[in-house]
Amino acid sequence: MYRVRHKFSASLRRGVRLAALGVHVAAGLGIARWLFPRYPEARRKRSIHRWSRQLLRIVGLRLAVHGQAAPADKPILLLSNHVSWLDIYALNAISPARFVAKSEVRSWPVIGTLCTRTGTLFVDRNSKHDARRVNTEIAQALQGGSDVALFPEGTTTDGSAIRPFRSALLQAAMESRALVQPVYLRYLDAGGSPTTLPAYCDDISFGQSLWRLLGARGLRAEVHFLPPLRAEDIDRRELARTAETLIRERHERLREAS
Repeated sequence: MYRVRHKFSASLRRGVRLAALGVHVAAGLGIARWLFPRYPEARRKRSIHRWSRQLLRIVGLRLAVHGQAAPADKPILLLSNHVSWLDIYALNAISPARFVAKSEVRSWPVIGTLCTRTGTLFVDRNSKHDARRVNTEIAQALQGGSDVALFPEGTTTDGSAIRPFRSALLQAAMESRALVQPVYLRYLDAGGSPTTLPAYCDDISFGQSLWRLLGARGLRAEVHFLPPLRAEDIDRRELARTAETLIRERHERLREAS
C-alpha cells in the first residue's frame, strides 16, 4: 500500500509541476523574444533573476547560499564546477550572468532558444581556434558591465569529484582586469546528504533528467561563493589551478563533514 501511495504521489507531483513548468517556460520565451530587445540591461537582469527563482520553486528545488558574491563595482567572472543543467538557473537566481556553453546547447529545444535570447556565449569545444573568438566575446561582455559565468571543467559530472579546470577561456579575465570568483555547487536530498539525482551526465537525456527531478521531494542546491581572485595578479593557468584548488578544498571539506 505504501508503494502504491508513493507512486501515485510522485505521478501527481510530476503532473502538477510539468504543467506549471510549461506555462513558466512559455512565458519566459515570450518575454525573451518580445520584451528583452526593449529592456535596459538592469531590467533584463531582474527579469532573469526572478524567472530563475520561480523555475527552481516549480521543480521543487530549494536554494541555500553560503558566502557572498563579489561586489558589483567591477566585472566578475564566475568559475563553477558543473553538475546539472540546473546550475545555470541556481546561479542566475542569485547573481544573473551571461553563461558560456557548448555550441550544441544552441540547438536544444526550448532551452537553446532561452539561452540564446538571454545572451549565452557559445563555444565549439571541438575547435582549438574557437577559444580565441569566445575570449574576445567574454572580454567585451565584461567590459560592457555584464558578469560572465563559465564551467572550466568543460563538462558535467555527477558531483562526486572535481575535474581539472581548463584555462583556455580565462584569458578574457586577464584582458578585462575582472574579478574572478570561484563558486562551488552541490545538491542535497531531503535528508541533507549529497545526491546525484540532479546530475546531467553520461548517457542520460534531458527528458530523463527532467522526469527524475519533477518526481523528487526535498531537493536542495547549495551555492558556495568562495574568495574572489584578481586576474591581473597571475596568469590564466595559475588562475585556473587556484580556482580549482579552492573549489576542490570546499568539496572535500563538505564531503568529510557529511
